[in-house]
Amino acid sequence: PKFPASPALAAFFLAVISTCSAMQQLQPGVLPKVILVASGTANTGGNLVRELSADGKTSVRAMVKSKDDPRAKLISDLPGVVLVEADFDDRTSIAAALVGVDRAMLVTSAFDHLQFERETNFIKLAADAGVPVVRVGTCSFLTAAFSKTAYGRAHHGIEAYAAHHGYPVITLRPNWFMDNLLFAAGEITSSGQITYPTAGNGPPTAMIDPRDLASAASHILMLPGDLLASFVAAQLIEVHGKQSLNLAENVAALSRAVGYPIQIHEVPYDDWVQQMVGYGMPRVFAEAFGGTIMKVDGMMQTDGPMVQTTSPLLTSTNWAPKYSVQDWASSSKVLGALKKEGKAEL
Repeated sequence: PKFPASPALAAFFLAVISTCSAMQQLQPGVLPKVILVASGTANTGGNLVRELSADGKTSVRAMVKSKDDPRAKLISDLPGVVLVEADFDDRTSIAAALVGVDRAMLVTSAFDHLQFERETNFIKLAADAGVPVVRVGTCSFLTAAFSKTAYGRAHHGIEAYAAHHGYPVITLRPNWFMDNLLFAAGEITSSGQITYPTAGNGPPTAMIDPRDLASAASHILMLPGDLLASFVAAQLIEVHGKQSLNLAENVAALSRAVGYPIQIHEVPYDDWVQQMVGYGMPRVFAEAFGGTIMKVDGMMQTDGPMVQTTSPLLTSTNWAPKYSVQDWASSSKVLGALKKEGKAEL
């Protein structure tokens, strides 16, 4: 890998590579036999379990809080997949889940005050076990120590923690998930609208299908050890979709796919936040998500750069996104979530 000009940064990266060289999984040609996906019931996590299972080149250990979770049952019978019960808040169970694991994927809920503690505990336990970790971060334009977006601050802290200790962690930074529209599935099917604190006519952004993020994670996790080490040295990897569009265009594509009109219903930011609080979302996360929507739409100042291109390191290893917004909108998952009787003709 090429090191930055700063002597301090160069020294840091050399220290990381020195630490990594002692890890078997970062040695030339080494491939993983067992990958832990934590959590296997998360959106990206579940997609990754399916991706790795279909690939068939490694055993998959899917971490779930309970095997009785309906989401766990959906992946329990996949070839090469074994469910393991563990809890992010129970370090002993996490350490047990990591035994015999070569590499791991980490994704936790963004709408939880314990995100920093859960992820940093996992990262340390993984490092102690010699397990490199690929994790899901958030958009670069939200990731900052001073961000008022709660999960943006948490992700910044998690990245800083891993970097400070020289732990072998790769953070994937996607932009807006196309699946975010499905949070409003009930409103869409009942009224044909999505209530947002913006009209959605802002600049285009490289939105991503969660299946593409899972594909990128799978691709990185399955790289030979020497190539994986270059990703560990890079630390942060931008992962974006194959086309750019704004929120209104995202909704229009969704409307065409489901076969009935859907439109954005714009309300003032404070009213939107209060509505989310009324539905049971903690105010700090309602404000964070409302602010994210407005930043995506260019209506609020971002906390960092609005990156729209995938990291060259990733594309240089022959990875590319597969899914367009049309592919996403016409998927069985989306059509199933938004199916309703007596739909109107467009």
